[in-house]
Amino acid sequence: MRTRTGLIALVAALGVLAGVDGDLARAQSFYEGKTMRIIVGLAAGGGFDTYARVLARHWGRHIPGNPTIIVENMVGAGSLIAANHLYRVARPDGLIVGNFDGSLVLSQVLGQPGIEFASSTSWAPPRRKKSCAP
Repeated sequence: MRTRTGLIALVAALGVLAGVDGDLARAQSFYEGKTMRIIVGLAAGGGFDTYARVLARHWGRHIPGNPTIIVENMVGAGSLIAANHLYRVARPDGLIVGNFDGSLVLSQVLGQPGIEFASSTSWAPPRRKKSCAP
């Protein structure tokens, strides 16, 4: 009985590893030789910049294909310029990561002018229907 359980566990583990191997190979071939950018919406030397530079220093080793990671500061309007750049200009190809002030999402919901991204559709929780019946 014990041998049969061990054999089933081994077959299951090999099946899982076989499925993961294909995804890792695809990810490695995608990121290999490429440069990722972390766009920081605040000035160099601050907390957001330091956090991004620490990520950039270590992240590449943990991403298949070991891409080069650079930090780009895009200062202005309390990181609104960087957030709008990520929404309008940056290609959604997995090579650009944004690090901007999270209060911009609330500002967008409250209707602050100048915010071009539509966070209300992607950040809002699903609406529940009100019902009197249990």
